[in-house]
Order: sequence, then C-alpha cells, then structure tokens
Amino acid sequence: MGLGKTGSTFLQDRFFPRLMDIDYLPRNRFHRAHSFIANHPSSAVLISREFDQQLEGEARKFAESFPQARPIIVLRRPDTYIASQYRRAVKNGFRGRFEDFFDLDQDKGHFKQSDLQYDKQIEMLSQLFLQPVTVLFYEDMKADLNDFLETWLSLLSARVDWSTVNLKTKHASYTDRQLLFLQGIAACIDLRKRPRQAFNPISFLMRIMRASLRYSLLFIGKLSQSNQQLISSEDLQRVKEAYRPMWTALRRQYDNKG
Repeated sequence: MGLGKTGSTFLQDRFFPRLMDIDYLPRNRFHRAHSFIANHPSSAVLISREFDQQLEGEARKFAESFPQARPIIVLRRPDTYIASQYRRAVKNGFRGRFEDFFDLDQDKGHFKQSDLQYDKQIEMLSQLFLQPVTVLFYEDMKADLNDFLETWLSLLSARVDWSTVNLKTKHASYTDRQLLFLQGIAACIDLRKRPRQAFNPISFLMRIMRASLRYSLLFIGKLSQSNQQLISSEDLQRVKEAYRPMWTALRRQYDNKG
C-alpha cells in the first residue's frame, strides 16, 4: 500500500496478476482483503492499493489486523509526483491553479506539505508493522523496467512467465494544451469527477456524461494553440528544492544512488 502515480497501475494491471507462487488480490477488491487473506492461510498473499492522503488511516486499520504484513512502498521524486497528481486532478475536472492544489507558502492546498514527507510515511509504516519497510523508487522503474520487476520477483519470492507480461509503455500523458483547454471549460461547467457511491441510476448516468464530456474536451484540446504552461517550471523547481534534502537522504539510505 502506498502512493499513486508511481507506476502502480502498470504493476497492478499487467504484472502482479501474472505472478506465480503468490496470490494477488486486485486493487478493486481491497475491501475484501480480510476474507481473502483468511481464505489463503497457507500461501503468500500480495495486496496492492494506493491511498495517497489516506495512507496513514488505511495503513493503521490494516495493521490492526495484520501487523505481520511486510509493507512495500514505491516513492517518486516529490516535484514530479505532485505535478502528476495535479495533472490527474485537472483531467478529472479540478478548476484551481497549481497553487490551489499544493501550496508551499501557507499550506492551504488540496495536497498538504506533509503528503510529500516520505520519511515520515516510512517512519509511520515502521511503527505500525512488525516487518521492516521496503522502499522502491519510481525513477528506477523508468530507468530499467526489467531490473525493477526482477527486484519485485526477488522481494516476493515469486516467478513469472515473461511471455504473458505486456511491457509496452502506456499512452502518452495529456499535453498542457489539452488540460488547459479542459480546465477553461471546467471553470464554467462543473465537470469534476465524483467519488463512487451506492448505485443510483441518475447518478450513474451523470457520471458517465461528465466523463464523456471531459474526454471529448481533451480530444478537442489537441487543436488548441496555447503555449501556456499548466505548471510553471519555477513552481516545480521550488518543490524540488524544498524536498531535496529528504529525497537525497532517502535515495542514499535505500539504494545508494544519491
């Protein structure tokens, strides 16, 4: 369990389901974790779910029942992590500026400064679970995917038939032009993605309509001629510098790559 935007979708959809010698619970069935583990008392179990801002609360609940679990977390450099989170939020209809999403000055953003304090998150997991925390890095996945996946196999004592794993990169991210175009329309029309609730026909139809409109606008946004940046390079540099000491220390501690 850990953070989103760290390659988790690739792992959860393409890699973990193909593993042998371990039973994997798909992310959309996390709510069934207790019964899943109870039904596999003599086998190794892998459960993967990203929580981001809910990490501590969800980890605490899980640790109350399974303190012997081995926590594994994948981290991503703070500036690229928060940029990716903001881009996803805009894709889902977020209307605010980057400063409204993450505020380095007064900490009034949707994401808080503590959400990027990975050292504190590792310390929290270490206190909750009996097993030591294993820390991996998204940047290593991008640099050498095969080596990164081999690391997972070693950690999990698992095997995989590589011919069944799709290693192709996913589609490219949406461009700044597309996201800015969508955000401009979202300023006038509420296109925000709603949390999933108990099934309701009207809510379901509205959810589908909003999603269809968002993706249609993103497609149309390809025609935009705007050269504006969604996030200024200065803002990202500030985030990078603010968390540089922590990030450098973590890289040195967990992989000696600096």
